[in-house]
Amino acid sequence: MENFVIQISCPDQRGIVAAVTGIMADNGINILDLTQHTASDVDVFMLKSVFEVPDNFNRRNFEEAFEPTALKFRMNWKIFSTERKERIAVLVSQTNHCLWELLLKHQDGELNCDIPVVISNHLINEPVARQFGIPFYQADYSQGKDEAEARIRKILQEYKIDLVVMARFMQILSPDFTDAWHNRIINIHHGFLPAFQGAKPYHQAWYKGVKIIGATAHFATSELDRGPIIAQEVINVSDRSSIKQLMRMGKDVERRTLVHALALYLDHSIFVHENRTFILR
Repeated sequence: MENFVIQISCPDQRGIVAAVTGIMADNGINILDLTQHTASDVDVFMLKSVFEVPDNFNRRNFEEAFEPTALKFRMNWKIFSTERKERIAVLVSQTNHCLWELLLKHQDGELNCDIPVVISNHLINEPVARQFGIPFYQADYSQGKDEAEARIRKILQEYKIDLVVMARFMQILSPDFTDAWHNRIINIHHGFLPAFQGAKPYHQAWYKGVKIIGATAHFATSELDRGPIIAQEVINVSDRSSIKQLMRMGKDVERRTLVHALALYLDHSIFVHENRTFILR
């Protein structure tokens, strides 16, 4: 039986849950899970529900029946079928620990998506993609940033990509690119944002004598490392740790954080309000 997920956000007011569940009941829908949250600081109500439908369910008819309620409560809403897998393009440079983690988790069935293509500005990771039977393309930035991004755009269109994952892709995407893929590019930052932005964050952290290090997965925007944060993780480190040891431990955190963020996206658990996220699971 096909299941669906509905995501709703709107200004908070009385009667939203009753209205939503009432329409579902009228259409023979069985609610499997429902999570809601009101962010009182910004007066925003959010709801995520997973539901199963009867054999005679017509999605278009349900959406038409739901529209008057959506207008009444000024809802932003989307419905997703759990049968449809998101198509993910992975962008990577030379460092490949996050690429390996994504491809291994996907191969093991832990990420409910398709990964039909890997794109890089270097050729070094072509054998990795080939090992998993995934087409690999190079976007050569030595020929110019505009030309490289045009090639990436063409590949994304050719493979009908839904989401881009930057698995340590060490190039700054242009504002035109990030605007076109608004909230559809997940980046892993090798640091605990907003601290230690820019180059060599582990070196910065070591010289500051930090007691924890971390990683941040966020949506990429035109403002470098300032997009809405999806997931973060930290670990304790010793003052006896070297920079190399920090980098090794940091790689483990980056792997876990990026996979966790992607899983949240695929689970339709991320709600974005202005420049921050709310996670409903």
